[in-house]
Amino acid sequence: MKTLARYFIVNTKCGHVGKLKCVWIDFAVVADSPGEAVEKVRGYKRVKRHHKDVVRLVREVDFEEFMMQKAINDSDPYLHCKNIQQQRLIENLGTRICDDEWNIRRQGYKEKKTQRSVYRMKKTRIAVKEACKRIAEYIEEVA
Repeated sequence: MKTLARYFIVNTKCGHVGKLKCVWIDFAVVADSPGEAVEKVRGYKRVKRHHKDVVRLVREVDFEEFMMQKAINDSDPYLHCKNIQQQRLIENLGTRICDDEWNIRRQGYKEKKTQRSVYRMKKTRIAVKEACKRIAEYIEEVA
Protein backbone atom coordinates (compact mmCIF):
# COMPACT_ATOMS: atom_id res chain seq x y z
CA MET A 1 0.00 0.00 0.00
CA LYS A 2 1.41 3.33 -1.06
CA THR A 3 1.16 6.24 1.37
CA LEU A 4 0.13 9.72 0.30
CA ALA A 5 2.91 12.27 -0.12
CA ARG A 6 3.40 14.70 2.74
CA TYR A 7 4.85 18.16 2.18
CA PHE A 8 7.27 19.84 4.59
CA ILE A 9 9.11 23.13 4.79
CA VAL A 10 12.47 22.80 6.54
CA ASN A 11 14.25 25.95 7.76
CA THR A 12 17.93 25.14 7.26
CA LYS A 13 21.30 26.79 7.84
CA CYS A 14 23.26 27.32 4.61
CA GLY A 15 26.85 28.36 4.08
CA HIS A 16 29.42 29.71 1.61
CA VAL A 17 29.08 33.23 3.00
CA GLY A 18 32.04 33.28 5.39
CA LYS A 19 33.53 31.06 8.07
CA LEU A 20 31.53 32.46 10.98
CA LYS A 21 28.39 33.34 8.97
CA CYS A 22 25.31 31.55 7.62
CA VAL A 23 22.07 32.15 5.72
CA TRP A 24 18.78 30.57 6.83
CA ILE A 25 16.78 29.14 3.91
CA ASP A 26 13.39 27.40 3.82
CA PHE A 27 13.44 24.29 1.62
CA ALA A 28 10.29 22.55 0.39
CA VAL A 29 10.56 18.76 0.72
CA VAL A 30 8.33 15.78 -0.06
CA ALA A 31 8.79 13.04 2.56
CA ASP A 32 6.93 10.48 4.65
CA SER A 33 7.98 11.94 8.01
CA PRO A 34 9.68 15.05 9.42
CA GLY A 35 12.83 13.03 10.14
CA GLU A 36 13.06 11.89 6.56
CA ALA A 37 12.56 15.49 5.40
CA VAL A 38 15.51 16.60 7.53
CA GLU A 39 17.71 13.81 6.15
CA LYS A 40 16.84 14.81 2.58
CA VAL A 41 17.65 18.46 3.25
CA ARG A 42 21.04 17.54 4.78
CA GLY A 43 22.00 16.25 1.33
CA TYR A 44 21.24 19.52 -0.48
CA LYS A 45 23.99 21.81 -1.74
CA ARG A 46 25.04 24.77 0.45
CA VAL A 47 23.51 23.21 3.59
CA LYS A 48 25.86 23.05 6.59
CA ARG A 49 25.10 19.35 7.00
CA HIS A 50 27.64 18.58 9.73
CA HIS A 51 26.34 21.15 12.20
CA LYS A 52 24.23 20.04 15.13
CA ASP A 53 21.87 23.01 14.74
CA VAL A 54 21.50 22.77 10.95
CA VAL A 55 17.68 22.67 11.17
CA ARG A 56 15.74 25.33 13.02
CA LEU A 57 12.17 24.29 12.15
CA VAL A 58 10.29 21.55 10.30
CA ARG A 59 6.62 22.06 9.56
CA GLU A 60 4.06 20.24 7.47
CA VAL A 61 2.27 22.35 4.85
CA ASP A 62 -0.33 21.90 2.13
CA PHE A 63 0.47 21.53 -1.57
CA GLU A 64 -0.11 25.21 -2.43
CA GLU A 65 2.31 26.49 0.22
CA PHE A 66 4.79 23.80 -0.86
CA MET A 67 4.66 25.01 -4.48
CA MET A 68 4.98 28.64 -3.39
CA GLN A 69 8.15 27.83 -1.46
CA LYS A 70 9.55 25.91 -4.46
CA ALA A 71 8.92 28.97 -6.66
CA ILE A 72 10.63 31.25 -4.10
CA ASN A 73 13.68 28.96 -4.02
CA ASP A 74 13.78 28.74 -7.82
CA SER A 75 13.93 32.54 -8.03
CA ASP A 76 16.50 32.93 -5.21
CA PRO A 77 19.84 33.92 -6.80
CA TYR A 78 21.81 32.79 -3.71
CA LEU A 79 20.81 29.18 -4.34
CA HIS A 80 21.87 29.37 -7.99
CA CYS A 81 25.19 31.23 -7.92
CA LYS A 82 28.29 29.19 -8.77
CA ASN A 83 31.10 31.38 -7.40
CA ILE A 84 31.90 34.31 -5.12
CA GLN A 85 31.79 36.82 -7.98
CA GLN A 86 28.16 35.93 -8.74
CA GLN A 87 27.37 35.98 -5.03
CA ARG A 88 28.74 39.53 -4.68
CA LEU A 89 26.34 40.72 -7.38
CA ILE A 90 23.29 39.65 -5.36
CA GLU A 91 21.48 42.66 -3.95
CA ASN A 92 20.74 42.73 -0.20
CA LEU A 93 22.49 39.43 0.50
CA GLY A 94 24.25 41.10 3.43
CA THR A 95 20.92 41.60 5.19
CA ARG A 96 20.22 37.84 5.04
CA ILE A 97 23.60 36.81 6.48
CA CYS A 98 23.60 35.92 10.19
CA ASP A 99 26.28 34.94 12.68
CA ASP A 100 26.79 31.18 12.92
CA GLU A 101 26.75 30.48 16.67
CA TRP A 102 28.01 26.91 16.27
CA ASN A 103 31.13 27.99 14.36
CA ILE A 104 31.73 30.92 16.70
CA ARG A 105 31.72 28.55 19.69
CA ARG A 106 34.10 26.20 17.87
CA GLN A 107 36.39 29.10 16.91
CA GLY A 108 36.66 30.05 20.58
CA TYR A 109 37.67 26.48 21.39
CA LYS A 110 40.40 26.58 18.74
CA GLU A 111 41.75 29.86 20.12
CA LYS A 112 42.08 28.30 23.57
CA LYS A 113 43.92 25.37 22.01
CA THR A 114 46.37 27.63 20.17
CA GLN A 115 47.02 29.69 23.29
CA ARG A 116 47.89 26.49 25.13
CA SER A 117 50.25 25.39 22.34
CA VAL A 118 52.02 28.78 22.37
CA TYR A 119 52.56 28.37 26.12
CA ARG A 120 53.99 24.88 25.58
CA MET A 121 56.34 26.15 22.87
CA LYS A 122 57.68 28.87 25.22
CA LYS A 123 58.14 26.34 27.99
CA THR A 124 60.01 23.99 25.65
CA ARG A 125 62.26 26.82 24.38
CA ILE A 126 63.21 27.72 27.96
CA ALA A 127 63.94 24.05 28.77
CA VAL A 128 66.19 23.75 25.69
CA LYS A 129 68.15 26.89 26.64
CA GLU A 130 68.65 25.59 30.19
CA ALA A 131 69.85 22.22 28.86
CA CYS A 132 72.34 23.96 26.53
CA LYS A 133 73.69 26.00 29.48
CA ARG A 134 74.15 22.86 31.57
CA ILE A 135 75.96 21.10 28.71
CA ALA A 136 78.25 24.13 28.25
CA GLU A 137 79.01 24.23 32.00
CA TYR A 138 79.76 20.49 32.05
CA ILE A 139 82.15 20.84 29.08
CA GLU A 140 83.99 23.69 30.85
CA GLU A 141 84.37 21.61 34.04
CA VAL A 142 85.74 18.59 32.17
CA ALA A 143 88.18 20.63 30.07
